[in-house]
Amino acid sequence: MAMINVNRQTNDMFYRYKMPKLIAKVEGTGNGIKTVIVNATAIAKALNRPTTYVTKFFGCELGAQVQMNAKEDRYIVNGSHDCEKLQNLLDGFIKRFV
Repeated sequence: MAMINVNRQTNDMFYRYKMPKLIAKVEGTGNGIKTVIVNATAIAKALNRPTTYVTKFFGCELGAQVQMNAKEDRYIVNGSHDCEKLQNLLDGFIKRFV
């Protein structure tokens, strides 16, 4: 798993605070398309925040419904969203709440 700096503007490879790079997988087609955040739990753990906060933030910023199932470790945002877009939103979450 690739680790990146929590503050992505810092290019120091020995930066103390690191987190896994966000991995998103688009499932379904047509009207039922959704994006699964594969490593949401690992990201939230690295940021020392509950996983529900990060997922709910994505839903609010994107104007999309979210589905959270902690037992199966499955966090879903409705719609098709690429990794880079979600990573940029995660940077906004970090600036505001971490």
